[in-house]
Amino acid sequence: MPAYFEPILDAYNRGLHNRSVHLGYYASDPDPSGIPLHEAQKEFDSRLLNIAGLRGGLRILDVGCGLGGLIDRINSECKQVDILGCNIDPRQLEICNSIRPKNDNAIAWMESDASTLPVPSHTMDLVLCIEAAFHFQSRQEFYAEAFRVLKPGGRLICTDIFLKERLLRELHFTEGVPQVSLIEEFDNFLHRSVHTLLLSGYAPWPDPWYSATCLKEDLADLGFVSLLIEDWTRATAPSYDAMIPAAKRFGARGTSDPLLGALLTLGFLHQKQLLDYVMFTSLKPT
Repeated sequence: MPAYFEPILDAYNRGLHNRSVHLGYYASDPDPSGIPLHEAQKEFDSRLLNIAGLRGGLRILDVGCGLGGLIDRINSECKQVDILGCNIDPRQLEICNSIRPKNDNAIAWMESDASTLPVPSHTMDLVLCIEAAFHFQSRQEFYAEAFRVLKPGGRLICTDIFLKERLLRELHFTEGVPQVSLIEEFDNFLHRSVHTLLLSGYAPWPDPWYSATCLKEDLADLGFVSLLIEDWTRATAPSYDAMIPAAKRFGARGTSDPLLGALLTLGFLHQKQLLDYVMFTSLKPT
């Protein structure tokens, strides 16, 4: 389990954290600092559920379901849906298990790796994976499993983080033109350093340079159609200001706290648009 989840579990058990563990969505508000993170997380969920077009009778699988925040929302707002939450961490599932079905809904939980889902083929109308796929050993294997378990006409909805491959070039240096070999060496150094920092708090992150191009190719190879990708980078970036107290943001100096270092690194990359935060949805053909 990623190290950053340890303090989340502790905070939740002490009543200091809600079930949502994903970023928030800040619509075109000129001053997002006035919007609490939990309200932005509700907006995030609302947008996902609007895309999903939920209705009674659907069977829904949430892979990497966290503490059950999105499932709790679906359970509260929908009627007669069958929901299955999947997570590899039994401690998170223990917290999820406190959610009680209502509105004639059915809820079940299973401990499983995303690459080998113990779910019968062609049984799900909707597969969700929110801010979790970058932890998976193989995104491709997860997509294949999602395609397998979806009914014909079923929908996959995910949010994911794609680090930009050429960090140095994205920084837009304007003074002088360094030698090409130096640029490549420094670019490799940045890649190694960034990945190392992220792994200190967000491991596993086995394929950090996966991209939207890879996504398009992988989904098309499996047979998914009608792929829609939305860029949510700017809309989710203010989340870090809510998660990191101003006193803990550093300038030229580092920190000995690996979790804080990882969070600061991810926040910097996100807010400087050195990564892409995307929402995508695709269909299994009928």
